[in-house]
Amino acid sequence: MAKLMLFDIDGTLTRTENGYLPFNQAIFETFGIAGDIRSVVPDGNTDPLIVKDIFARAKIDIEISSEVWERFTANLQSCYRRHVQQGSTAVRALPGAAELLGEIAHGTGYGVSVVTGNFEVTAQVKLEAAGLSAYLSRGAYASDSAHRPDLPVIAKARWEQFVGRTIGFEDCVIIGDTPNDLTAARQNQMKCVLVGTGRYPVEELVYWRPDACWADLSDTQCVLTALGNL
Repeated sequence: MAKLMLFDIDGTLTRTENGYLPFNQAIFETFGIAGDIRSVVPDGNTDPLIVKDIFARAKIDIEISSEVWERFTANLQSCYRRHVQQGSTAVRALPGAAELLGEIAHGTGYGVSVVTGNFEVTAQVKLEAAGLSAYLSRGAYASDSAHRPDLPVIAKARWEQFVGRTIGFEDCVIIGDTPNDLTAARQNQMKCVLVGTGRYPVEELVYWRPDACWADLSDTQCVLTALGNL
């Protein structure tokens, strides 16, 4: 049976060290305001809502036009590339991520893509830095919608267009690390697997009753077997 695996990036496939440096720099370059992503909880959120949370936390009232968002997106991409190249920010694949993606992409016949709160250009920088971009087809990003539950259906449609066939919502699986990933899956009648490699430990994630839950993705065969049984 065909299935589509939709992976979150941050905390699920990758971990970024000092990611606040490019994010904060992009805020300052775009808005002229010294905002700090460390003042909010970004996990499971989207980049536009993270920026708005930062400003709200700092009690800054600002209207952001579409042109300004485009400028912020471009600045964020260039800041991330610069910091990664300089080594001040590092993006690494989490345990088992590369092995699992390789097996899914080349050995199962499943589709594999992303649903992430990153802007598309930033997601690409992170996946390239972590050595994972070759495994993943174009998915859905914060540049498509700031509302995370909107993203799974966008990723599904792009994959269907890419392969030239349709797939049922019940055959799509979101793999993430936050309760927001589960919410997005349930609102789209998709299955969901959560991993405890982000902010939330596996003991807390189990409480939300995903279809499966693991500490990490390191046991490739166990994960593949479980995904196949969903």
